[in-house]
Amino acid sequence: MPLIAILIDLITLGGYFLQLNNGGPTLYLLGLIFQTIMTVLLLIIMIGYHGKKYSGFRPEGYSYLTIRYGIIVISFVLNGIALFLYGLNYFGINDIVFSGF
Repeated sequence: MPLIAILIDLITLGGYFLQLNNGGPTLYLLGLIFQTIMTVLLLIIMIGYHGKKYSGFRPEGYSYLTIRYGIIVISFVLNGIALFLYGLNYFGINDIVFSGF
């Protein structure tokens, strides 16, 4: 599952560079839809993960994620942030993602 999360990250990174180099409203909409699908897929992977989620080392008051589950969680968080920024760009609120070089 962590390898699938990394693969999804690489695919969405490729989609970002495609939109950055060949921008346009239609391509931005397709990128927003694609990013939404990938973020939902990562959410499903994160919820459906059956491996060990927390490490054996637990200091008082804390519990650390295992490296495998941590990769999935970080991938979901980063793609969620990217989805939020894509939405801001598409609706004209802030064009920080595709503002130019």
